[in-house]
Amino acid sequence: MLVRRPHNRADWIGALFCMAIGVMISLEAYRLQAYAQSLYVGDHTLPAILGFWFVMLGGVLLVQSYPGKAHAAPPRQAVAPGDERPRVLFAGLSLLLYAWLIGAMGYLLATALASVAFFMLIGFYRLYVAVFYSLLLTGAMYAVFILWLQMPFPGGDLW
Repeated sequence: MLVRRPHNRADWIGALFCMAIGVMISLEAYRLQAYAQSLYVGDHTLPAILGFWFVMLGGVLLVQSYPGKAHAAPPRQAVAPGDERPRVLFAGLSLLLYAWLIGAMGYLLATALASVAFFMLIGFYRLYVAVFYSLLLTGAMYAVFILWLQMPFPGGDLW
């Protein structure tokens, strides 16, 4: 039996990396389990769950990276490789601007503005969709951290 080469080498490498991290997380959960008072509750529970999911999803990605019986042609890129450099530069500049905006405007408003930029840069969403998702993301973060966990966000000079 011949071993087939992976159809998408980046997915194959990412799958192996994900599975290796899952094994390391699971080993840490096993180490922390010795200090637990219960099998289901303790500091080991979250690493055990994360380790399981990392290994499982990495395995799914590993299987998916190999071509099927039809040996389909590799997918075409939507954007030429040379066109990615300006977007990567804008994303880096947006991160620097976001770090400055947190101090100036506060965490929530800066996150709303930065997430609009990132949804448009990385996700190729239109402006109204990016604004909708940004408000949804910021509202969810507000509900979880401020209302539920009662953990204040850093405020800014303007707001």
